[in-house]
Amino acid sequence: MNARRAVPWVAAALVLIGLACVAARFEHRRRAALERVGALWRLTYRARFQATRAGARLRLAIPADTAHARVFHEDVLYSGLAVHRLHSSRQLAREITLVTRRHGAHRLSASFDVHISPTAQWRGDADRTPDPGERTGFLRGSTTYPIDDPLVRQTLDAVRHGQQGGAAVADAEIVRRVRAFCASQIAGDDEDDAPQDVPAVLRRRQAAPLGRARAMVTLCRAAGVPARLVTGFRIESSSALRARFWVEVLTDGRWMSLDPTPGAAQALPSDFVPVRRDGIEVVGGSDIAALETDFRVERLPPGPGVARLSGGRLAAIFDLTRLPLEMHQVLSVLLLMPLGALVTAVFGTVIGIRTFGTFTPTLLALSFVYADPRTGLLTFAVVLALGLTTRTVLERLKLLMVPRLSVILTLVTLTIVFTVSVLDALALTPSAQAVLLPLVILTMTVERFYLTSEEDSPAMALYLLATTVLVGLCCYAVLRWDAVGQIVLAYPEVHFFTVAVLVLLGRYSGYRLTELWRFRDLAGP
Repeated sequence: MNARRAVPWVAAALVLIGLACVAARFEHRRRAALERVGALWRLTYRARFQATRAGARLRLAIPADTAHARVFHEDVLYSGLAVHRLHSSRQLAREITLVTRRHGAHRLSASFDVHISPTAQWRGDADRTPDPGERTGFLRGSTTYPIDDPLVRQTLDAVRHGQQGGAAVADAEIVRRVRAFCASQIAGDDEDDAPQDVPAVLRRRQAAPLGRARAMVTLCRAAGVPARLVTGFRIESSSALRARFWVEVLTDGRWMSLDPTPGAAQALPSDFVPVRRDGIEVVGGSDIAALETDFRVERLPPGPGVARLSGGRLAAIFDLTRLPLEMHQVLSVLLLMPLGALVTAVFGTVIGIRTFGTFTPTLLALSFVYADPRTGLLTFAVVLALGLTTRTVLERLKLLMVPRLSVILTLVTLTIVFTVSVLDALALTPSAQAVLLPLVILTMTVERFYLTSEEDSPAMALYLLATTVLVGLCCYAVLRWDAVGQIVLAYPEVHFFTVAVLVLLGRYSGYRLTELWRFRDLAGP
């Protein structure tokens, strides 16, 4: 069998191997998901705000432990702020208070690693025995919880109507009836103008999630059952999170969590993590303005205390998702590089666009993955201009190739370093990573541009430079495709398909698209 006939069979074999490996890993992961005893998640707060004066305070509520959730790592990144105190309260919330050293814009990022278990493994903050003062405090009325409002009393009487049972079950029964009323009789409305104060909620029978939870707390307190509002998050697979609100009631000497949302389960799911009790602020403060917050969650690889993929240590070696989270982004980008090479092969083989080198566009795109595109392109242009000027001067000295390239490499390095310094002085880039371009690629690009100008023409050199940048931008779009990167990280066997396509491209002998345009006159009469 000659090579031409063997290529389709090789490509088909690669596709079949890829399908078999992906199917086997999918089944392996499905079984492992059923065997896991827990999962690790990273909850991240990001906040931007304006401090109206030096000494403004920002407060962060820290996720609390429950019987199903345990916070095992905390990390707060801030600039221009100082930690004032870490307030520990078993009753309401644990807080980090930060104080600004100057007025103006500030940013902050805080991450909390949480272990979620489907079974109760730990003692949570709400599992302790409440003291009499705590019980009394959560029976009081206020402007937020108007337990003496006539409409509240009227609604409570209607809820109590037909109640049966003795005093021993009265609290549990009234709580059940109040929750059923809030879940079935109060319509949900997520609009910003939805009522959140209790009288308006009971009058209109319509509320935002916060208003429904407040109504349940008010009705429970009016019935003599201690209750409090809880603000927290449901740790689920979606990356963006919104604060959730539920209720804790004190029955039979212990706090019980209930979700008054329509359709919610009677028992609160294990992935609900409280942040603040009897309050709604996750991030707040004083003397601050234009506060913008963003909450996100991402799944961490299984740790030593969490079940990994079954099959022993050898099988775990082939599971890249078990590696630390900090490595995932780098590995996903590296695994996307073959797709970048595929893009370059398509441009060269099918379209007919030439570039400086085979892998220069992919490597150039790789240098911009962690960079700001504007500052990266500016640095590329500056380095290329100075490098060509230096190469022209060195040509008069008639140096050997290795010393000449070493001189260019040295000047390229100095140019990048001082470009970083200038961009930092102009506040155009956050760090040196924004212009972290591969020095060897820039050095060789300068050399090839000069040689092409001498051997062919400056126009040809500019054409190759433009096509290299164009193909590099297409490769950049592929390398920035996070969704595909996560898929390839979980199923690296998909690159059997990539190799199969490259094998087929390697035997392509048809017309290139640019040739159809180049020889278009031959198609005429």
